[in-house]
Amino acid sequence: MVGALIVLGLAARLAEASASDYAFRLHNRAKGYTINGFYTYQNGRWSKNWLRDRIHPGQSVPMDWNSNEGACVVPFRVSWDDWGAQDFKLDWCKGVRNLYMKDEGFATD
Repeated sequence: MVGALIVLGLAARLAEASASDYAFRLHNRAKGYTINGFYTYQNGRWSKNWLRDRIHPGQSVPMDWNSNEGACVVPFRVSWDDWGAQDFKLDWCKGVRNLYMKDEGFATD
């Protein structure tokens, strides 16, 4: 019994150590616009598209930088079908768990 508790405790610690501080859920709360791209800006250039699929209005997807390192404030760009792209800045170190893209701007919690 004690051995099982020790193993469970070690497994929990390993999971915490491998979890990223920058995991969040990206929500599309825009009416009538589908998100087709999400990019971050670091080291003087935009990243590749982080999304595998489009995010339709009302949908959300899990996102994770798979890292605990880097600057806290990182610009990001969201692109939309039939609209274009818009750039934003966010302090990712403030424990962002949900990023809600809206018709204008975004919200977090």
